[in-house]
Amino acid sequence: MNGLVLAYDVLAKIYKEDAFSSIELNKRVVGANNQAVVTRLVYGVLQKDIELDYYISALTTKKPSKTILILLKLGLYCLKYMDSFPDYAVVDEVVDLCEKLGKRQLKGFVNSTLKTFISKGKTIDLPKDNIGKLSVKYSIPLWLSKAYIKQYGIEKAEEFLSVEEFTKEHIRNNPFVWTLDELKKDLDKQGIEYIQSIADGLFVDNSAYIKKLNNDGKITYQSMTSMLAVKALDMKDNEILLDMCSAPGGKAVYASQLADIKVVACDIHEHRLQLINSYANRIGVKSITTMLNDGCGYNKDFDKKFDKVLCDVPCSGLGVAGKKPDIYLRSSMEKVEEISKIQYQILTNASKYTKDNGRIVYSTCTTLREENYNIVGRFVKENKDWQILDCKNYLPDGKGTDGFFIAVLEKKN
Repeated sequence: MNGLVLAYDVLAKIYKEDAFSSIELNKRVVGANNQAVVTRLVYGVLQKDIELDYYISALTTKKPSKTILILLKLGLYCLKYMDSFPDYAVVDEVVDLCEKLGKRQLKGFVNSTLKTFISKGKTIDLPKDNIGKLSVKYSIPLWLSKAYIKQYGIEKAEEFLSVEEFTKEHIRNNPFVWTLDELKKDLDKQGIEYIQSIADGLFVDNSAYIKKLNNDGKITYQSMTSMLAVKALDMKDNEILLDMCSAPGGKAVYASQLADIKVVACDIHEHRLQLINSYANRIGVKSITTMLNDGCGYNKDFDKKFDKVLCDVPCSGLGVAGKKPDIYLRSSMEKVEEISKIQYQILTNASKYTKDNGRIVYSTCTTLREENYNIVGRFVKENKDWQILDCKNYLPDGKGTDGFFIAVLEKKN
């Protein structure tokens, strides 16, 4: 079973040391012969973490140590979802790895647990209650299952949770180089298939050619959701835009290409400002000024200075957990409530920076009202001179959308 040991090493970093999956995979796996298998194992275990925990609790009387827990999750995931691996090989490899990790005395326990799962047909009955059933079936935390059912109802929650992950990359043309139609003709010549999105970008399978176009500044990877948030600003020539939480800079760069404007792109960390500058340089954008600024603190120099303000605020990221499954490991309702305070403060400051006839776009990549409707609803209730022009919660729907939210606010005349 090629890749099991390396997959364990990566997962151990994630589960034991709170490392990020993308960083650990880049460090340890990129370029390896077994990269595809290891990546699938790591992401697979993380994506099914709640389900695998449920199986282990049903198969054991006491929660195992972290080392054994990771081994069992790897084994159970392979048995359930990796049909190319024979059952006997999975059991043998995981038991052997248990010994290599210095847990020889627990080989029998690991062996019997995996074999019991096989004897049960590789499945365990789901919980009877809706919250527990939704949690295990779609491998989301119990607290989130409860929140989704409360906010959307069981049918709607199950509908968007059951959408298969859309694996294509979303790209857009660099208008300084060529038009979208010219990009499409070029891809046609290369025999590269694409799907045009509602944001005037293209969904494609990643490839060496697509990467080269990106490196050459002819295209850029940018999510459809990111592009839609920028379009909602409705930028006009000669306006000034403040991007309050800008790094890595995709939205600021895109906005500067839609109209002849000036952009002030802010971030709280100096090194992240370099990401914005690098992004802008690659695309050939010259109209962006980067500035170190904390969106939660009031900056008197920004008072009523901007025509438009983009608040793409820090959020729980639950809308993109399908692509970043370790998000669930770090999430909780307490953390959501804490970050919502930051979001509200950023939006409040944004309103002070906007000219009297200005517009704010508030956006997140999450699916909870606590970070979305509740924020903008409270804001317009407490600030009577502002109104909501548009407010939409986008849920995964199989068309390449992550879970995200966009609200457009304007000052009343």
